[in-house]
Amino acid sequence: MNQTNQINQIDDEINLLDYWRVIWKRRWVVIGVFLVAVIAAAIISLLMTPIYQAKATLMPVESSQGKFSAAMGTLQNIPFLGGAVGGTLGKTATDKLVTILNSRTIAEDVIKKMDLSKVFFKEAWDGKKGEWKSSKPPTLQDTVQALQTGIVKVTDDRKGLISISVEYKDPKLAAGIANEYTTALHQFLIVNAISQAKRNRIFLEKQLVTTKVDLQRAEEELKSYQTKKKIVSMNAQAEGAVKALAELKAQIIAREVQLGAMRDFATKENPDVKRLEDELRELRLQVNRLEGGSKNPGFDELIGAIITLSDAPTAGLGYARLKRDALIQEKVFELLTQQYELAKIEETKDDLTFQVIDPAIPPEKRIKPKRTQNVMLAGVVSLFLGVFFVFLLEYLDKQKFKPKLPSAQ
Repeated sequence: MNQTNQINQIDDEINLLDYWRVIWKRRWVVIGVFLVAVIAAAIISLLMTPIYQAKATLMPVESSQGKFSAAMGTLQNIPFLGGAVGGTLGKTATDKLVTILNSRTIAEDVIKKMDLSKVFFKEAWDGKKGEWKSSKPPTLQDTVQALQTGIVKVTDDRKGLISISVEYKDPKLAAGIANEYTTALHQFLIVNAISQAKRNRIFLEKQLVTTKVDLQRAEEELKSYQTKKKIVSMNAQAEGAVKALAELKAQIIAREVQLGAMRDFATKENPDVKRLEDELRELRLQVNRLEGGSKNPGFDELIGAIITLSDAPTAGLGYARLKRDALIQEKVFELLTQQYELAKIEETKDDLTFQVIDPAIPPEKRIKPKRTQNVMLAGVVSLFLGVFFVFLLEYLDKQKFKPKLPSAQ
């Protein structure tokens, strides 16, 4: 066994020595391929257009969402408001800012502000005549694609910072584009904050003022009527009818307010608008049944043993109506107050702001091409190719001098 192992070891050494002899025999092929590859890589790297990278770093300023999370969870259980609350949770300020920065709107604003179409498609622009050379000049969408595809890159490092990287052959223009992105983002946030969250809060604020006046008027009328008629309490059934009517009409008014707010920015075909209109129609039908009596056994079973107002005594009817109006206004005021507080929370939460940590400056060193790296990579690859060519040539030589066997007759 020992002799066999020694023989195998000697054979391996002889094979490796043969390989080395083949490489050494044609070493000039390896050296030639290496030199050609290295020189070619160096020349190509020198001829490539230098690309510079400018970077602006932003830090989102988080609003105080944490302190409102419990309140928002409670408001999800309130009628009409749960859906509005649920749709706003889950996305952080960083995610929203990254989405906005990657949007077509921001890209178009930057392009128009800096007139980038003439820069990116310089060969198609005649600067002397001030017009495009072709009858079909590049469109705004072409410029947006060129900007977002290979020039601008927005990244989130998952540590609370957002980077806007711009790679271009002109370092000053690259820095200008990155800084213009921050300006366009700031302008976008200002415009949208006014048109959505603040508009909703202002609308509810006006409705609250009007409802408060109506509530005070209804309370004073009820007080005067009770004093005049000396009414202290009503029959339990009449009281139930009053409360049921108050609840129904409060829901009607609350939905009308919500529908009025939606009509400022939604069309009649909007699914939410149609849903609110259907709910209003059903609520009004229930009010008519409760006020004038119902012939529907199912409805009578639903509302229980409360009497309709048409059957109440004259004095009690007057009291019931006044108390109903006061309760309606109280319910409406309560619902509007909840909606108003939610609107303020939404305005605070959606008030996306950011701080520029590092504005972009013109870079002094190029990022592409990496000449040293390219030359080293070309040298390594050329060595492998040179060795391959050496063995290929050796194989061809052996085939050339290999004796031919006589053909069979």
